[in-house]
Amino acid sequence: MNPPRLPETASLPALTRRCCAWLLAGALGMVALTSQAEPLALREHHRWTNADDDGPNQVGALAQTTDGYLWLGSDDGLLRFDGFNFIRYLPGDDQPLGTVASLLALDDGLWVGLRAGGARLIEGPTSRYFAPGQGLPTGPLYGFARDADGVIWAAAHDGLARFDGQRWHSVGEAEGFAGHGARAVFVDRAGATWTASSTRLYQRPAGAQRFQEVPGDLDWASQIAQAADGTIWVGERYVNRLHHVAQQRLQSQVVDSPINGLLFDRRGGLWASTPGNGLRRYETAGEQLDDLYEERLTSAQGLSADYLWPLLEDRDGTVWAGSSGGLDRFRLREMTPAPLPADTLNAALAVSSDGALWAASNHHALMRLHGKALQRWSIAEPVTSLIAGRDGTVWAGGPHGIWRGTPSGIQHQAELPPEAADDTSIRAMTVGADGALWVSINRLGLYVLRGDSWQALPHPSEAPSQVMPVSASSDAEGRLWFGYRDNLIVTYQGDEVRQWGAAQGLDIGHVTAQLHHEGADWVGGQHGLARFDGQRFQTLQLPDNGQFDNLYAILPGHGGDLWVHGKAGIIQLPAAELRRALDEPGYRLRYRSVGLDGSLANDPYRVLPLPTAVRGQNGRLWFSTSAGVSWIDPASQPPAPPVPPVVIEAVQVDGAPQPLTAPLNLPAATQRLVIDYTALNLRAPQSLAFRYRLQGYDRDWIEAGRQRRATYTGLPAGSYRFEVQTFDQSGAVPAAPTVLAFSVEPVFYLRPLFYLPLGAALLFGLWWLHRRVVRRDIQRLQLRLQAQQAERERIARELHDTLLQGLQGLMLRFQAAADTLPVEHPARARLERALDRADEVMNEGRERVQALRLPGAPGIGLSAELAQFGQMLDEPGLTFAVQVSGHKRPLHPLVHDEAYRIAAEAIGNAVRHAVARRIEVRLVYGGRRFQLRVDDDGQGIAPDYTAAEGRPGRWGIRGMHERAHAIGARFTVQQLVSGGTRVQLELSASLAYADRTSSFWRRWLGPRSPTEDKA
Repeated sequence: MNPPRLPETASLPALTRRCCAWLLAGALGMVALTSQAEPLALREHHRWTNADDDGPNQVGALAQTTDGYLWLGSDDGLLRFDGFNFIRYLPGDDQPLGTVASLLALDDGLWVGLRAGGARLIEGPTSRYFAPGQGLPTGPLYGFARDADGVIWAAAHDGLARFDGQRWHSVGEAEGFAGHGARAVFVDRAGATWTASSTRLYQRPAGAQRFQEVPGDLDWASQIAQAADGTIWVGERYVNRLHHVAQQRLQSQVVDSPINGLLFDRRGGLWASTPGNGLRRYETAGEQLDDLYEERLTSAQGLSADYLWPLLEDRDGTVWAGSSGGLDRFRLREMTPAPLPADTLNAALAVSSDGALWAASNHHALMRLHGKALQRWSIAEPVTSLIAGRDGTVWAGGPHGIWRGTPSGIQHQAELPPEAADDTSIRAMTVGADGALWVSINRLGLYVLRGDSWQALPHPSEAPSQVMPVSASSDAEGRLWFGYRDNLIVTYQGDEVRQWGAAQGLDIGHVTAQLHHEGADWVGGQHGLARFDGQRFQTLQLPDNGQFDNLYAILPGHGGDLWVHGKAGIIQLPAAELRRALDEPGYRLRYRSVGLDGSLANDPYRVLPLPTAVRGQNGRLWFSTSAGVSWIDPASQPPAPPVPPVVIEAVQVDGAPQPLTAPLNLPAATQRLVIDYTALNLRAPQSLAFRYRLQGYDRDWIEAGRQRRATYTGLPAGSYRFEVQTFDQSGAVPAAPTVLAFSVEPVFYLRPLFYLPLGAALLFGLWWLHRRVVRRDIQRLQLRLQAQQAERERIARELHDTLLQGLQGLMLRFQAAADTLPVEHPARARLERALDRADEVMNEGRERVQALRLPGAPGIGLSAELAQFGQMLDEPGLTFAVQVSGHKRPLHPLVHDEAYRIAAEAIGNAVRHAVARRIEVRLVYGGRRFQLRVDDDGQGIAPDYTAAEGRPGRWGIRGMHERAHAIGARFTVQQLVSGGTRVQLELSASLAYADRTSSFWRRWLGPRSPTEDKA
């Protein structure tokens, strides 16, 4: 508050009164005059100017719509403000608004009066334009008002008009308004309509049909307002006069500046905006404004500009002012400034047993505030620590020693220990049960002061960071608590010294704050807050948003609440929330942030004076911040206002805005989705924190803090639900999440109708590839079999032309020799038998040659051939058996021959090498595979010889492998566990059986030869 100005001519009583006001202002600084007045000193001021990003310029009109938005009329159009962002309004018809001169917010829309003439009614996403000249007077439109009947009145430069819901009607002398133009219009609480021309004020009582002129002269009225007692006030734009209506006429008084805007706030205070002289506020408005209680604010004190126009009090009690430089907000403070010097910043505080507040800082010595009486003592500065004893004594410590204070005075108690350096500071102090002072001295450690004698105590650890405590306190049992850095607490109770740390659950970093109240022990520090149950510490799960870092004070509140003071501000933790957070790990604790802007200023070159917060005997909580010393009464805290719902303002897809009125379907291959949202809290927008999630994409909630935009890139096709929720740090129950449902269309190659031809084409491709592979393998096998057949025919020719012919010649010669012997000669009988056997061999040879040449010729079957082969084994004691499983089918001739040769070789090996006594041949004619298995009980084959290489120097095993490979069969030789050997041949049915093979080849390969084709 500025000191009152003295006029050049003033009476002696007035001069005496003003001098007293000067003395009062100098002694108490920024004093709260009354709890009802709520002067500027109790309001937090913030401004937005054109120098800010997208900030306003030349704000000439203000209004708040029912949804909570603040609307600003400027020289560059219409702006919408949510507390953080200014959004320019663009009409749907693309017609520019130009300079906005006036605004009126109603339940069903927003009226906009234009400087160039005309009006526009904005109703949600649509708007209607009313051009001047059709019932609506031309020229700038200065103001709107709505009466109890719903009629809209408009004051324009060239006249007065009313709107009946469809069209405008000009109001003139026929209805009692004789002015050429209207400068202002207003509807009072009784329903009367007031309007002012350039020189006269008119009244139209509720229910009346005509205006009545109010006696008295005007000179260009700027605004009409109504005081709490019902009095009508009128300001003038160009003359230093202020009028009010009394006894049915205008009463005038001289003021020091013309007035552009008038506002009576909820507590009766009068605000006036001036063209060039800043802002005025009066505690009360009477017949004569008393400049003793006048408050002034100009650009020199931080106002956005000295030229101001509109004033508005929103529904939360915040006052807004528009100026030629931007927008100003005057928000009611939740905390009351203490009547201490204004520059008492970051002071150490203490409350003595008589209820007095003691304060000391780097800029002031020592002060004592008791009621409204302030005492000050000059001692060596700075003071870095205060502590109040139970006997009413207050101890103050700093680099220059320890002082002992009482209401009667201050005395120096002791210098610091001799080992202390000149710049050594006191970190913390507490008083023991015997009255001794326990002092933490920076970089030295913990000391006890008795009288003027110091006693050093040993360090609790060898860690350099734990030399001295950074906090100190005592509980009701007389136990002394000292908090150190890095999770260490040391307690002293008589001769018992105990240490508490991470092993007992302490996990808050540096222990910088303590509270021992009603049997509960709380400690706070670098990383949050913890409670001690007598054995262990339980760390409270607090929101990880930085607001609970570096706590320096913990105070008891009302009803079990806790108040914490830290670098980020002052926060209230409700008792019910504390209990639930301790009982339910992971619970999101709701809290109330009272002073986000009143944080501690951490001077990097000096020790922060402690304590920063104390509790008075009357329950008041005193806090020292970078903005000064303030107090709050927890018992009289108003209930938390409801948390505003989230409003989704805009959606952009790849930079293009999307309508929100219809279901949102995003095009295929959307690259970037941006969702802008907000929640309306103009009084404290920084207290809102948001979280959001995209169901179908995000796994969990994303904590966005104060961010009001969500961005997603590369979303796959599908349906989604975007949910966003706000948490007000006032501690109220959060509103339900706001939902935006949308879908992303799939690209054409991901649609279901595209899958069918694509799947069919893929299956066809796989089928064709499989056919080609099978055909290639069959062709290779066919060529191999044809080569084998050609080789068989060559061998048949050689056998017929050489071996069989030679054998036939030998038999003839043996027959001739036998014929020379007598019939009764024994040798002749033997030769005859040998020749008979030779005939059998010749016949068998001819059959084999015939089989080589004609593989398709029918035979007796593989099982019968193997049975005959077994009968030819002239081995005493040998048991031979052939077993057949499945339906017997003719084998392909080449398969038949190779299988027979493999079986014969296996049987011969079992007889010759394994000395087998039992041989069993098993033929399995399966529907999918043909299997030949030869088992014996002989000596078995060594595992090293079962592979395709066989035994070195022998060719039996290798030959069997080669025969099996030639017909595409799987062949194995293995030693049985029970002894003996198993030889096994497996071949697919399509290659093994004569009927399956021929049909298979004919299907996939076509005719193999002209003969087969003809067949």
